[in-house]
This record gives sequence, C-alpha cells and structure tokens, in this order.
Amino acid sequence: MKIYDAQIERVRELFNGIIPKKYEYCKGKCREENTQYEMIFQSDMAYELGANKERAVNLTCVSSNAQLFNDKDEILVYGDDLCEILDASSYARITEVLVKDDLGDDSNPSNMDKLYKIIQDIDFVKYHMYTKGFMIRTSGQSCLEQVRVSKNALKEKVSFEHIGNSFIKRYRDNPNVLHVRIIFVTTANVDFDKLKKEADTAIDIRRSLSMIHNGLPTECGSCEIKDICDEVEGLRELHFGSKENGDYSKKKIEKSPITQAFGRT
Repeated sequence: MKIYDAQIERVRELFNGIIPKKYEYCKGKCREENTQYEMIFQSDMAYELGANKERAVNLTCVSSNAQLFNDKDEILVYGDDLCEILDASSYARITEVLVKDDLGDDSNPSNMDKLYKIIQDIDFVKYHMYTKGFMIRTSGQSCLEQVRVSKNALKEKVSFEHIGNSFIKRYRDNPNVLHVRIIFVTTANVDFDKLKKEADTAIDIRRSLSMIHNGLPTECGSCEIKDICDEVEGLRELHFGSKENGDYSKKKIEKSPITQAFGRT
C-alpha cells in the first residue's frame, strides 16, 4: 500500500528543525478509559484544544512501507504537553500506521475488500476512544478534531504520552497493524494550513477508494476523482486494476463494509 507514502513524507517535512519529545510505546502507561463516552462540561474543563478560533487537524495515513517506520511504536509531541498548556491552543493529531505488506498491493483488486476494511477499522478507532478526562470531538467528513481536557485530568498529571499509549494500544488490537506513530502538535511553529491541506487530501483519498470500489468510468475525462487520482500515486493503478478484473467493481457492493460505512448504495 503506497497511496499515503508521499503524504507521510510531506507531512514529516513540515516538522524539520523542530525537536519533539519522544516516547516509546508502553502498555502500562495508557490513560485510564471510561466504559462509554465522557461528557466534560465547561464547568469541569481546564481548556479546549482546537476549538473556537484555534486550528484543529486530524490526519491518519496507512502504509505497508516498513522503510518509513522505526522498528517500534512511538509517540512524538511537538509543543507543550497537556500539563504545560495554560489556555486554549491549536491542536493536531497525526497517526501513521504500518500494516502487513501482504495486504498492500494497490494494483491487485482481489485485495480491495481487505484493504478497505483495514483502512476503515483504523480510521474508526477515533470514535471509540473514551480516555478519562480527554473528550474527543471528531468528524468523519472533515479533518476537524477538537479536545476538551478536564481539570481532574490535569490534577492527575495526564500527558500526551498517556493518551498516545491508549491510542496505540487500540490500534494494535488490529492484527494487521505492525507499528504506529502518534504525533501530537500544539506548537505554533508548524504550518497548520499545509497540515490541513494534507489532512483534506487524506479524506479525499478515503472517499476516492470508496468510489473506486463502487465502480467508476475508465475514461479519465469523465471521472469525478480525476484530480486526486492524478495527485496520489497508486490510486490510478487501483482504479484500472479493478476494471481489468471484469465485474469486480460491481459485485456484492451492498455487502461491502466500506459501502456501509460511507452510506453508499
């Protein structure tokens, strides 16, 4: 799977010259989780990240290219940690996931269902994070992710290391996931406009994958995802690979997990 590789490299370039705090994954340092979504009211919150006029970005990239990853799971923090933040702040969470390469051949249409299911499961993790004192508000239709942090969480010295470990633990529950890098951003030294542009591209890629699965015209001039297909290496091969496999793009669409997830019929 190479469709996100160039994007991973471009995003990393945005952090050149900025030294992060680094933590290796430790399951024993996960933040305590609630059994269900925790509502943190304004009277109980210390501050919000990415809310109101502050910038907010969520970006998830999936790859089977082991060369892009260290042989470990890690958490990187660019900017102040949770207990160092005094007021509302811009915020980004970037997730890079290494998956098994036997499911990553973009040009092989027989892997389409597996590929979609992996990307869907990875993306849906954010909807099931119930970390105590760290209320996440996120959107599946945009790159927006906001966080409300409780006063009690700060008293308990919650940190991005704890939150990152919780995310990684949840991602690693997926047997197809090999390694995860979680990046938290609160510094103003990163170009959030460029970061948002990359996050919007990731959403376009996900939507395009769904549309390819459902069947698209083979004539590029009449194709509605031509722009993103031209931009992202691997999408064109995936598109035409599915067409070369006969009626693959039309079979069992109603049962496809991605079709259900995005509400397509």
